[in-house]
Amino acid sequence: MDVYNKNRDQNRSMHDEIREQNAKLKGAPLREKLNYFKEYYLKATLFIAAAAVLIIYIAYSIITAPKDTAFGAFFYNAYGDSSNTGLADGFAEYMNIDTKKSDVYIDSSVYLTETMNDTDSYMSIEKTMAVISTGELDVIVGDAGAVDYFTRAEYLSDITDVLPEDMLEQFGDKLYYAKPGEDAESVPVGIRLGDCEKLNQYYMFKSEPIICFVVNSNSIDNAVAFLKYLYM
Repeated sequence: MDVYNKNRDQNRSMHDEIREQNAKLKGAPLREKLNYFKEYYLKATLFIAAAAVLIIYIAYSIITAPKDTAFGAFFYNAYGDSSNTGLADGFAEYMNIDTKKSDVYIDSSVYLTETMNDTDSYMSIEKTMAVISTGELDVIVGDAGAVDYFTRAEYLSDITDVLPEDMLEQFGDKLYYAKPGEDAESVPVGIRLGDCEKLNQYYMFKSEPIICFVVNSNSIDNAVAFLKYLYM
């Protein structure tokens, strides 16, 4: 018993139409063939080509990407050219880091407003939390508001647990204190960078910037070296 299948008839009709169109195009002028291709196949071809390019780009990025992060910093509420890599490149050269094998970056596209209820602040916080979870964020530089927020979130180290004695003595008058909680005592979590000429060459802040060290940094030695580099 032959069961009627509407879809089968439609598929046959479509196949017959395509075969009929191809038969008509045989011997047709090149211009007519090009017009037919443009009408029926151009969009699909462009879509497939774009998808192929995207796949190749992603694969290339994965293959050629640095294997690890030697140093990563987020500069909150900074102003200037966010595409300028001069400070990061200078630090990589200072540390003799091969950037083909290890990444060195400073991201100054993150913002944190006082109310923290805007889209930019929310996305910046989510981005920071994601990178911190990997251990690949070493330093946060920002104004007092940003530093206070990340101190309350317990993302920042006590400076006395990070810096050696000679650096604590060097920056003793520049320590920034913040409370990790309402009932907690203030602890030194940052170094004020208001007089740092090298930083001011590349970035500007509305209020005095403060450098802090992320509590689970995988490259804390490089983070400390970055502070040295800023005042080299």
